Amino acid sequence: MKTISLTYENVGDYGAWIVPDMAENLDREYYRGLILEDDEDTPVAGMLYEILYNEEERPTEAAIRWLKIMDGSVAPALFEAYGKAAKDNGVSRTSFVIPVKDSAVEKAALKEAGFRVKLTEGNDIIVTLDELKALPIMKSTAVPDSIRPLNRINARAFRRAVSKCSMLGKKGVCEDLSYLPLSWFDPDVSCYSEEDGEVNGLMLFHKRPSGVVAIQLMIGLTSDPQMILLGMMRQFVISLEACYGPMVKVILDRHNQSSFKLSEKLLPRGFGIPVYAGDRDEE
Repeated sequence: MKTISLTYENVGDYGAWIVPDMAENLDREYYRGLILEDDEDTPVAGMLYEILYNEEERPTEAAIRWLKIMDGSVAPALFEAYGKAAKDNGVSRTSFVIPVKDSAVEKAALKEAGFRVKLTEGNDIIVTLDELKALPIMKSTAVPDSIRPLNRINARAFRRAVSKCSMLGKKGVCEDLSYLPLSWFDPDVSCYSEEDGEVNGLMLFHKRPSGVVAIQLMIGLTSDPQMILLGMMRQFVISLEACYGPMVKVILDRHNQSSFKLSEKLLPRGFGIPVYAGDRDEE
């Protein structure tokens, strides 16, 4: 049995084993991966995790973003390797969220490795274009001139807006927001709001290899951001219909209280997929 550090350079060697939507994240600043192979060089377990940084840019936590274990008997070796990596990176706590579907082995392995595990509703809501077009905000398709597709923003204005978001601690689902290039975000369906030459709102999406469009950041940088957010959502739905077919799926992540409240208002019958979630303290 051997453990391999998974990187963006070697992830292609495991293309048939790792979900592409997960594998692409290894090109990001704080994502790491581990693969466990048997004596015949066949993958038997693996994980991707993100190191999370606090305001002082010191790692204190990590989050397991993907976990696959073919046989529970090999799980201790995988978590032993992860424990060493966590210690090397100064991680004191590790959390995880994995889908319930087809995760019985992973759930048992997490418990055995000392993780607290609970069944809960996930933050992600998967919606269709038709559901978005039926939103109350789409009764009118008028969009203020101040709201524009991201493909019209210049790099300097984008970086300035992102820096402001990071200083405010508003990173959406991207802990590494400051490190992500403009090209990470779908330029045709993402949008921004601008007033007097300054960006005062961002709604950023990323198109995954599977074709799913996932929200990354939704923020209004004003004292009353609601109208900006609703206007940007309208622009997003219009752009989505123009750029993609009717079968496109969108993931809305209710990652904080404001995004949860907005999703409750727009999609009151929306439910997240069932997940196992939990954490453990590292040595």
